[in-house]
Amino acid sequence: MSNLIVSKFGGNSVATAESIKKAAEIIKSDPARRYIVISAPGRRSHEDIKVTDMLFMCHAMFSNKEKSYDDMAKKIADRYQEIVDGLGINFDLEAELSDFKKSLVLGRNADYSVSRGEYVMAKIFAQYIGWPFVDAADLIYFKTDGTLDEDRTLKEAAEVLSKYEHAVIPGFYGSIGGINIKLFSRGGADITGAILARALNADFCEKWSEATQIFSADPTIVENPEIIRNITYQELRELTYMGINVIDEDVIFLLQQVKIPIRIRNINYPDDIGTFVSDEIPGDAARNIAACIAGLRHYRFIHIEKFGLNKTKGIGMKVFQIFTNRNISCEHYISGIYNFAIVVKNPMFDLKRNEILQEIRDAIHPESINVESDLSLIAIIGKGMGTVKGIFARVFDAIAAVDVKVRMINQGADDLNIIIGVHDKDFDTTVRALYNAMILN
Repeated sequence: MSNLIVSKFGGNSVATAESIKKAAEIIKSDPARRYIVISAPGRRSHEDIKVTDMLFMCHAMFSNKEKSYDDMAKKIADRYQEIVDGLGINFDLEAELSDFKKSLVLGRNADYSVSRGEYVMAKIFAQYIGWPFVDAADLIYFKTDGTLDEDRTLKEAAEVLSKYEHAVIPGFYGSIGGINIKLFSRGGADITGAILARALNADFCEKWSEATQIFSADPTIVENPEIIRNITYQELRELTYMGINVIDEDVIFLLQQVKIPIRIRNINYPDDIGTFVSDEIPGDAARNIAACIAGLRHYRFIHIEKFGLNKTKGIGMKVFQIFTNRNISCEHYISGIYNFAIVVKNPMFDLKRNEILQEIRDAIHPESINVESDLSLIAIIGKGMGTVKGIFARVFDAIAAVDVKVRMINQGADDLNIIIGVHDKDFDTTVRALYNAMILN
């Protein structure tokens, strides 16, 4: 049994009184779960609105002097009242909502207003389980430039929380400039959990949500894909890049630095071990050739032909600068002797396509430029996979067997992934073929 676990419960895990009761039972089942990070209530159904979004809207309505802000404030109050009534606790919700309305009148910033979602929910949760509430503003600190003051935060959080055997802490925000509140980006409650795990030198950090488990392929494409039970930090970061947004990349990085493992769990399946994220795959863990097949559609493939490319300095740099000037990320770069290609995925490229292509023509005078607008990228992800003999033969045989044309192939220098480019229409077929070849066999 672990000695200290920091557990973070996402918005859907505290969306209703029933889900909060599930979370409370999970906490009680292991005494090592001593520090709990809570999000604001999420959606109760697909059509529902998150409390965080309602608070953003309420602050904007008040700032714009819209009378409807009062209706939105009442909807927020009703959400919390429904939770309080369902939990059967005597919580002074009126005082908290009065403080929120007062903050609007006093002109507190939007970050303060939105942070009240986590603040009130954490106070309700703390009262329900009978634990102390500790405000994140007393633990998390930002510098005046808006970046996290990591040194101060780790020191203050460790010192403050050492006074509590157990505590419930709101996620998503910290203090800036002494009196103001600053939010993390969306997913910030996960970051709060990671920071506190580091400050407390936790055995591991848990993330509980109502999301499904991490599968080795998209279950809407592959029937009954295997659940990933063990994955490395590096592999999970690759998955995050390819659109599987299970946990914020900053969280992975924060915990990878100090090798604190992450366990990703589903609140609806508390007995399931979930996915364990660590620096290395345990020696006794079963492992396929690859951990996961993941991908994204709708990339743009810009193919540029330029004679003398191999003898001319600075051509690539000139082209990259054009994209940099327009704040467009170049996802991949593939080169030949007389040609190279850049892969982008950014709406700004589509909006300014003709202007960008003309800038490239003016800068390097290419023989030709062609754009393919229907490219999908599919990543085969697995640590050390690139060193496996015959890996490319297996990949190409699988794709050839389903009669798919490969538009590009790129292997990462760290042997973590092989990325295949195919036409959008072949995306599902290719994912299934690669899953059968790399995960099942």
